[in-house]
Amino acid sequence: MPNLLTASTLPDVVYHYCSVDTFFQIITNHTLRLSDIEKSNDFMEKKWAIRQCLEHIKNNLTNPAYPCSKQPELASALLAGMEQQFQRYNTMILAACFSSERDLLSQWRGYGDNGYGVCIGVSSGTAFERAFRRAQRYLGLKGSARDLPDGLLFHNVQYSTENIESICMRMFCIHMQWLPLRVSIEMAAAELVRMMYPVLPFFKSRAFSEEAEWRCVYYPPLPAPPYENDTFDEGAFDEQLVQQVTEQQLDLFRMLPINYRLREKNLVPYRDISFSSPCQSFIRSVTIGPKCPLDRETVKLFLERYRIPIDMKNIYLSDVSYR
Repeated sequence: MPNLLTASTLPDVVYHYCSVDTFFQIITNHTLRLSDIEKSNDFMEKKWAIRQCLEHIKNNLTNPAYPCSKQPELASALLAGMEQQFQRYNTMILAACFSSERDLLSQWRGYGDNGYGVCIGVSSGTAFERAFRRAQRYLGLKGSARDLPDGLLFHNVQYSTENIESICMRMFCIHMQWLPLRVSIEMAAAELVRMMYPVLPFFKSRAFSEEAEWRCVYYPPLPAPPYENDTFDEGAFDEQLVQQVTEQQLDLFRMLPINYRLREKNLVPYRDISFSSPCQSFIRSVTIGPKCPLDRETVKLFLERYRIPIDMKNIYLSDVSYR
């Protein structure tokens, strides 16, 4: 089973497109927001990724290239259990999205307030280094394939169907060799879904490849749903919840307590990460959107007012022709 994960190099700078209002909040508070991806405008991508995983496994249950073909009945039962578990499973995944491109029309349209926003260049080469290595280990299935990621993950989004099929098939075959020996098929299927779930935010359809997206992803360590009465440990849940409602240091960032905001009559959980010391030079550039009324001089004074010194040469006007 070849690992088809596209080799990636950690960039020095990635770009976050946003509205002027969000830009104001980021700069004045020195924070970036990780929001629940399930309630973002990209929520359908998770369903796409799940479908790709399950269909590929189903189509290869008897493929001699995969170890699962040696136990077709067990593999079929495990897959059926996973299909049921994916319908019920819905845990919190928080993410902030970036692009490797500074002035991209599709990003202005989708995330930069239809051209009225700004694009913030943030330093990733040092700030996200640990999170990048952690993501590479997890997505590449290096080390223990049973370990869930702990902490921030930072990686570019993969737009290859073959990539997500390969990773999910590898997980399926690896866990199939030992999980059913220890627990029931139903519990083994639930554990496999729990292991695959953190992979999902890093894969999207080729239709979105122009976005050249990178993501910072965080998984709050809460008990895996569904929270059924006969299995839910309220004491363990409360203990882990305390970790999310207090500040904590994570890599170079300070994680602020979990909070909630309203979006289209829905509650959206989020955690802000503070990039104040030791991430003083986190903001590297600002690009003013093609329809945005801001001027470069005002942006420079605004940044310096909030202790973010920046050279005028790193404040850009968009070159995109936008009608």
